[in-house]
Amino acid sequence: EETTVEADLIVSAIGQLGDLEGVEEYGNERGFIDADKFYQVPGKEGHFVAGDIIRPHLLTTAIGHGSIAAETIHEYINQEKMDKRPKVDKHHFDLLENLDQVGRLPSNYDDTKTDDLRGTDTLGFAVHNYDDRSEHEIVASSELFLGHFEHEDRVARNHKLVNVDNVLGNFDERLIGYTAEEAQQEAGRCMSCGLCFECDNCVMYCPQDAVFKVKKDESTLGRYVDTDYDKCIGCHICADVCPTGYIQMGLGSD
Repeated sequence: EETTVEADLIVSAIGQLGDLEGVEEYGNERGFIDADKFYQVPGKEGHFVAGDIIRPHLLTTAIGHGSIAAETIHEYINQEKMDKRPKVDKHHFDLLENLDQVGRLPSNYDDTKTDDLRGTDTLGFAVHNYDDRSEHEIVASSELFLGHFEHEDRVARNHKLVNVDNVLGNFDERLIGYTAEEAQQEAGRCMSCGLCFECDNCVMYCPQDAVFKVKKDESTLGRYVDTDYDKCIGCHICADVCPTGYIQMGLGSD
């Protein structure tokens, strides 16, 4: 079904160079627009830019640019300090933020205490069974329990070949996209590396019954299981049977 959408300006996104007609002052010598680490145009406060006009690249790259630019525009409008972007600019799941949303932030830590607090599972300042993976995105295959997964062949994408006779003026996609069914099949191969998908292996295989499911009224996204450290003997079985490498032992590994 075709629909008509009213627009004040339509920018044609075809070609390898930017069309800067009317905004020539923003362009650089390469026919694109420069951007700083916040995707703001240098020397043009309050003007933000993203996508191929910075550097022609993948669609996902342009989407990432737009996401970062949207965050910094929000900070700019609200007169907030624009935070320095991390070296690997990705969005990470933040358990503390989710705990805050459900009113379960940990209590403040009292640094005047002199007791040995290692392994505590009762004090409110500690967040258990959570590892911030933002510093190490890649989970090695050696950390996975591959026996949990059945082998599934990759759904390969087809290519449309061009030759010297039809390459000029040919703007057809070279990589043929998945059908909806193929996309779902390929997405189903994801093993959620480094994330907990509630398989309950750790709960079932713990010989000490030290690992248990968090009560529903205390759980939130990303926090499904907890550990009773009075029962835990550091046997590593929970880590060994974790399919995704989510569980990492903090004691007894050396």
